[in-house]
Amino acid sequence: MFLTRSEYDRGVNTFSLEGRLFQVEYAIEAIKHGSTAIGICTSEGVVLAIEKIITSPLMEPTTIEKIVS
Repeated sequence: MFLTRSEYDRGVNTFSLEGRLFQVEYAIEAIKHGSTAIGICTSEGVVLAIEKIITSPLMEPTTIEKIVS
């Protein structure tokens, strides 16, 4: 019995017949669509910074939140 593509999608450690890990491929594609982020941990706390990309003049920059406190 052969598994369909959706059945290979269920586990991160389930290889397809071609040796592919679909969950890893999906994660890589999601990263490509995201913005740049960096986190720095110091002895006094943590600093998180992101790149805020405005893709449309209709977007309100103050409404875009990647890091929510």
